Amino acid sequence: MPGWRSQLRSASPDIVGRAMLRGGGIAKRGTGQALKRGGKARNTRRMNRLEELGRVDAERAYKKKGKRNLKAEKRRIVRELKK
Repeated sequence: MPGWRSQLRSASPDIVGRAMLRGGGIAKRGTGQALKRGGKARNTRRMNRLEELGRVDAERAYKKKGKRNLKAEKRRIVRELKK
């Protein structure tokens, strides 16, 4: 059974064009989000802070000093989110 590449090579130009538009040559010919930003999703500053807040929430403190440190860190992140 031949592979998909050999099928594309022997196919009509119309099929090859559609295959390229579906995923092959999007950065070269495509216009829009993939071309403008490289096609990669970027986290915003707010998303990073929310992720950090989730990690701090999930963390456990076993001693009094650790609890105080976690509370201070959580307060710092929440203040940054409010800015």
